[in-house]
Amino acid sequence: MSDEPNSPWNKSLRKIAEENSSQETQKPSSASAAPERSEHQKTAYKKPQADTSEPAESASKSSAAEYASGDKSGPWKKSRGAEGSRSRAEGSYSRAEGSRSRAEGSRSHADGSRSAKPYGEQRTGAYKKPASDKKHDSDKKYSSDRKPRFESKPGADRKARYEGKPASDRKSSAGKRPDSDKKAGSLWNKTQAQGLHPKNPHNGRYDMAALCAAEPVLERFLTTNPRGDQTVDFSEPDAVVCLNRALLKAHYGLNSWQLPKGYLCPPIPGRADYLCYLNDLLAADFLVESGARNTPPRLLDIGTGANLIYPIIGHRAYGWQFVAADTDAIAVRNAHQLVSENSPLLDAVEIRMQRHPEQIFKGMIGTGEYFEFTLCNPPFFASEKEAQAQARRKWRNLKGQESSVKRNFGGKSNELWCEGGELAFAKRMITESADYAAQVGWFTCLISKEDNIAPLKRELKRIDVKEIKVIAMAQGQKQSRFIAWRF
Repeated sequence: MSDEPNSPWNKSLRKIAEENSSQETQKPSSASAAPERSEHQKTAYKKPQADTSEPAESASKSSAAEYASGDKSGPWKKSRGAEGSRSRAEGSYSRAEGSRSRAEGSRSHADGSRSAKPYGEQRTGAYKKPASDKKHDSDKKYSSDRKPRFESKPGADRKARYEGKPASDRKSSAGKRPDSDKKAGSLWNKTQAQGLHPKNPHNGRYDMAALCAAEPVLERFLTTNPRGDQTVDFSEPDAVVCLNRALLKAHYGLNSWQLPKGYLCPPIPGRADYLCYLNDLLAADFLVESGARNTPPRLLDIGTGANLIYPIIGHRAYGWQFVAADTDAIAVRNAHQLVSENSPLLDAVEIRMQRHPEQIFKGMIGTGEYFEFTLCNPPFFASEKEAQAQARRKWRNLKGQESSVKRNFGGKSNELWCEGGELAFAKRMITESADYAAQVGWFTCLISKEDNIAPLKRELKRIDVKEIKVIAMAQGQKQSRFIAWRF
């Protein structure tokens, strides 16, 4: 190798260095063709400045010395290709971070939507309004200073609001009854009986052996229920009549008891229960008023029917005297026959015919007469169709048959239904009772439908009665009641 500057070797080296330097300093021929670099690429890459005044060999030696001393700012700076690759990698990482941020944002939005659905279940703190320059009317609803609906768990603050308050304070004022309705004996103090009256002689199961001894014909109707107990087939009308005859003979000492075909055959235990509760009312009057006005007490039975069941039980169980009234000629004739065939009833029961069906007390309470009680089992239904529908339901429960309208306890039209049903009948009775306020201690009437109690109570308040009572009764699963009032 020659050290002379103009030697062929040195000329070649200078030529190569000049070509390299010219390539780096040379610009593209068209400025519009070159893509514009991003700000990140401009700051990340800095093009080295060529120095053509120094020979290539001495430049190489100078750069090597700089590298050895730790200065990497010269030609040893990373090339544009390497630095660009790193920038692109960093850019990709930034885009990945951005995608992840957007994914997290979507997930947060989904969580927010999900938490809003269960109505406060996920909302345990105050809602923070998103940063936005736009004002909206709904911002008032989600104000950051608004107290959250549920701070701990659903129902917590509602429970806290009601803690320590009596039940009456928790009711809204809408539909509240006045204090006058809450006094003792109010119809709103509803109670349900748990069974027959404790003094009812028909509590418990029937003693079929004793009943068959009193009425041997009953043996023909005996059957066994699924539990293995002896009973009668209550779907058979003749069996029901025979059972009633046996009960009246065994418990009340009757000699005979019969009914015209098709007339009402009432269940004895339920009718006896009505009289047990009337006896309780009478006993309370004895304590307050030192006894009844009549000795023995005298009762008026409105609609006694062909069966005469209330006078029979009332006289034989309590020794009461009865006036029994009815509008049906056949029923009145059969009642007379029952009194004549059973001597204990001759001096205790008087039968009266009501010749004006639209009247209830008029013509039945004479001048100067006084009754401790009036009692009544009114026609319950408003029409024959309604009575037949009830018969179908009962028959379905007894036999599982839906088509029959046969009534196992019988009953004629005037015994079962009237225009307006029991509600209209009881309202007429209440209106008429005001004309006989001084001649009756307690007016009473059986009410089958509990919904009829409220309108009857309003009717009684209209005529300014002194006291109202509603007495609950029950026979098996059947709930019943009677309403009593006095002036």
